[in-house]
Amino acid sequence: MKWLFLVHQVHTPDSRERVKVWRAIKKTGAVLHRNSVYVLPYHRERLEDFQWVCQQINDAKGEASVFVSDAPEAKEDRILRTLFQKARKEDYEHLFTAAERLRNRITFANKRNRLTDRLQKTLEKEARRLREAFEDIRKIDFFGESPPKKITQILDEISRQSAFAKKQATVFPVQRYSVKDFQKKLWTTREGIHIDRLCSAWLIRRFVDPAAKFVFAAENALPEGAIPFDVFGAEFGHHGEDCTFETLMTAFRLRDPALRQIAEIIHDIDLKDHKFVRVEANGVDLIIRSLADSLETDQRLLETGSIILDALYEFYSKRSLKRR
Repeated sequence: MKWLFLVHQVHTPDSRERVKVWRAIKKTGAVLHRNSVYVLPYHRERLEDFQWVCQQINDAKGEASVFVSDAPEAKEDRILRTLFQKARKEDYEHLFTAAERLRNRITFANKRNRLTDRLQKTLEKEARRLREAFEDIRKIDFFGESPPKKITQILDEISRQSAFAKKQATVFPVQRYSVKDFQKKLWTTREGIHIDRLCSAWLIRRFVDPAAKFVFAAENALPEGAIPFDVFGAEFGHHGEDCTFETLMTAFRLRDPALRQIAEIIHDIDLKDHKFVRVEANGVDLIIRSLADSLETDQRLLETGSIILDALYEFYSKRSLKRR
């Protein structure tokens, strides 16, 4: 297995610069291998992360270099993997401890009827930070199959128990349309498509507009006259708690049970709120990210991704029929 090694020296006596460098390295998910040598499993994005850290160290008048190397033997691979597993376990434990404290504060405030508006805002902010910290750890949990169940359970418990849980904003109903009024149209969205934009394009072409054409461009260069989706201010975008895929299903009255299954997976990946707790989400997310890394254009990603989504749709359709 290939590994990335960051070798560095920070010469500055300025403690703030040293902390800044340490935080930059920590953010990448790297672990300390030996004195002043940090390691990451190889990936081109992680190589870029280390290169940015190198630049930061050099700017601080330090010295830094990045090396790519294979482990000399399987034993070394296992040792390095163990370092990552131990580091992420500690991260999850720290997060769990913080979550327990927050849950206890919420319980106490509710029992004593002391949940003031000011305290409510404070607790809301802390709950958001815990969710963000959880997602940050998951992103750098390179060898973990899934986060500890107790972490997801306590975060969900905080959401359920808290009287300060996100209040429903006033949301205007999604306007309904007839599919026949949206045929042979030009549709557009932001380039660099991932889960919601990719799957929404597939949904449009398969269930709304079979002859649809798509333009993927920078948000400030979307073609006039095209129908925008999943861009800021677009009618076919995020709506209330729904992702764009869900909004399109509502707008065009798509009530297929198999599509609803796919919509839940997309929602959990895109919004990261674990609303449906779909176990397939991580796998689908990894597949789409892998395709995006290997395919050169959004059009090719749409073509290849559509094959996977067609297969997923057929799978859920057959499963729905068996349950009847």
